[in-house]
Amino acid sequence: MNKDNYTIEMKALCKAIEQEADALPLIQRLLEEKHISADDLKTMLCDDHNMVDASVVHQLVKAGVFTKEELVHDCHIDPGFVSMLGSTLVDMVEYNNNIQNIDSGNTEVYLWGIPSSGKTCALGALLCSLRNDKDVASRMVPIPSAQGFGYMTQLEQVFPLNNAICKLPGRTPTKTNFAIGLELEDTMGKVHPVTLVDMAGELFCYLHWMAVGRAGEYDDHRRALGTFLRILVDNPTDNRKIHLFVVEYGREGKKYKDTLQDQYLTTGLTYLKNTGVLQNHTDGIYVLVTKTDKIHEHLAPGETPEQHVRQFIDANYPNFIGLLRRYCREFEICGGQLPPVFPFDIGDVCFQNYCRLNTDTAKVVAREILIRESKGFSQNRFVRTITDIFDN
Repeated sequence: MNKDNYTIEMKALCKAIEQEADALPLIQRLLEEKHISADDLKTMLCDDHNMVDASVVHQLVKAGVFTKEELVHDCHIDPGFVSMLGSTLVDMVEYNNNIQNIDSGNTEVYLWGIPSSGKTCALGALLCSLRNDKDVASRMVPIPSAQGFGYMTQLEQVFPLNNAICKLPGRTPTKTNFAIGLELEDTMGKVHPVTLVDMAGELFCYLHWMAVGRAGEYDDHRRALGTFLRILVDNPTDNRKIHLFVVEYGREGKKYKDTLQDQYLTTGLTYLKNTGVLQNHTDGIYVLVTKTDKIHEHLAPGETPEQHVRQFIDANYPNFIGLLRRYCREFEICGGQLPPVFPFDIGDVCFQNYCRLNTDTAKVVAREILIRESKGFSQNRFVRTITDIFDN
């Protein structure tokens, strides 16, 4: 059934779920009042496997609204996903230690985005690609002394192998930032020391709340701001610094705590500029448009995914992309041009909580940004020392 042909009740249900309403009681009430049927729900799940999360689907199965067999045969859902219904989701452990400093000589790669933008899953897919895709990096050696080593270990357990079905993180830490130290060897034998810095999504929100005078309502988020100021403003290294802005595809009209994603991104970018981070310490900026696994349904004839996400950003994030264009020109970042925009997905996601991992887009980002744009050294210590002297 085409979504245009949905009943009024089905359309209302879709809209309520999109606005992050509590889906299960609403579905149960509509079923009891016979505004929608089990067949209607199966049609909606067939159209969108991520309409509701795994816990809601599991409760509907337990209630006898439909069976697991019907999800496979009527909704055309991968049996591997259906078999996982009812299994426990594992929350990411929250660590109390925050980043104090970053090793000199490492290229620093910062990930910025609001909560639920797909930033953590993108990081997990990138680590999986670096570890397993030998045409990207022939070797990846984690640095155990890095503050984010434990967090990285958790992500590696979540995203074990390409094409494997896995459970996505159930809850990520809300106020902690992580610095994951890696030594990457490219296919030419050069070594690339890289630190991936996952900044708390709440930080971008907090910057906006400060700007509109609401910071007092979220005092516990000050820790994320303190880390940002410590490593990027008060005591920045001389390392190369690359910023990845993560934007969720399909969220352009949705609000997080009454504010659109474009406003959070714009305020955050402005803060980076006002604190001198962009003009003094930035070598590259890129935009990752996440959750694009269904993008092919929206491509115009002859349009590539890269062209589509560029137009998507231009059309739906005008304030953010306008500022980004201006700052790149003003501070000669990315050659003064608008930064590249990359489509990014982690594979086939189902019930919002399960994924059959696919690192195709992660490979592109890992190769084009983490390897190509990071500082590479010869493995020969003498050559490496000489290279470092002349580079500085």
